[in-house]
Amino acid sequence: MFHLSPDVAAETGIHIGDGGLSIKRGGPHGSYQYEVTGHALEDQLYLIGTVMPTISAAYNLQRPGFYINPERTWISLRYQNKAVALFKHEILGLPNGRKRNLSIPEALRSDAHLMRPLARELLATDGVLGFYNAGRNNPHKYPRIQIKLKASLVIEQLATFLRADLGISASCRSTLSVHEGRSPSLQQILQINRSEDIETWRREIGFSNPSHISRMMVFEALGECMPRTSIVDRLSFLCGYSSRLATSKPIAPSDLVAMVDRMTTRFGFPRVTGEAILQDIGEINKRLGSNLNRKLPMLVNC
Repeated sequence: MFHLSPDVAAETGIHIGDGGLSIKRGGPHGSYQYEVTGHALEDQLYLIGTVMPTISAAYNLQRPGFYINPERTWISLRYQNKAVALFKHEILGLPNGRKRNLSIPEALRSDAHLMRPLARELLATDGVLGFYNAGRNNPHKYPRIQIKLKASLVIEQLATFLRADLGISASCRSTLSVHEGRSPSLQQILQINRSEDIETWRREIGFSNPSHISRMMVFEALGECMPRTSIVDRLSFLCGYSSRLATSKPIAPSDLVAMVDRMTTRFGFPRVTGEAILQDIGEINKRLGSNLNRKLPMLVNC
């Protein structure tokens, strides 16, 4: 059976944020699926470079199935494994099907060292690291972390950990979220505003989503990071394609490799090399192409 390691804690954060469990018992006809879904472009490096290696380290699961929707806006990693599915459901208490009554497993919640990687992946999956201005035409230089979830208990438990164990000032509030074609739903928001608290988060918890890391690197280079930019725009700027943030085209493969390795050196993530990510992108595109006649949105111009 699996033990409660930092990798399992990190993977549980991924599960609470963007994961889903489907257990259908029935002997030889049963199915045990775990999937993680993310934005096909913005989260592409995160899914390949952080999520897949974390799941591999936590549960020794390799080579997931892949599905990308026809619009190529989101992609799912799909794992079929009975032991992992039952561990998540019966030991960790994560729900089968819709994520109702969700909470952080008590065994993880009671260990501050395990809460750190779990919190990191909650931000990576369901959070935003953004930079905001103090008035129109002022630079976007004030950092803010927001984590949005329907699960109010998870937000409360995370806020308690941040305040009690790390001294981070985290506010919580509710808001009504309206999406086109869906009924309104209540969302819980955890927010961190103070620069010193963001720095504590970076030092004690860290960032693992290259989308967020690229924002931080742009901020360090320019003293601000404008909103509503894509990861392609930010990578293009960071690779020296332009002197300012602007709508950009995919970057060269060698530049992606170098940028991923820079991120890993500075922030510890992604968990694999840029060369490995580039190879995985090619392999995933082959499999998506043969199964669905689709490909990932382009990060690199190959």
